[in-house]
Amino acid sequence: MTQSEFTAFYPQFAGFTPAVVLTTYIGQANARFSAFSAEDAEEARRLYTAHKLTLYARVALPDGVTPNKSAIAAAGQSQQKIASKKVGEVSVTYETGASSSSSASSDLADLTETGFGLQLLSLLRLYGYARYVP
Repeated sequence: MTQSEFTAFYPQFAGFTPAVVLTTYIGQANARFSAFSAEDAEEARRLYTAHKLTLYARVALPDGVTPNKSAIAAAGQSQQKIASKKVGEVSVTYETGASSSSSASSDLADLTETGFGLQLLSLLRLYGYARYVP
């Protein structure tokens, strides 16, 4: 998959900056999904790239913000899902992420974080990649 093929399918990523991030994720996607049919492999590569770019965009500094330690630290904070909340005597409990101890599944453990990732997860299940299911 080339950058132009990817952005033709997902025009919202055209002009993504920094461009090196886009080319890096396309390269990673191209190295995956060899066991899939040609059509499914292309779809999986597009979804993987879109998923990773979406995650990157969540933590990237907004345009015009001068990089400094506090801005970088704030941008790098992952969004936490609320597992439970209580109003009286205020209490909030956040979900904990998947364990990163299993290296085989940790690479794609974040698939539930984006719509692209959820679609990729469905495709992975068709090919018996149950180990990637969080």
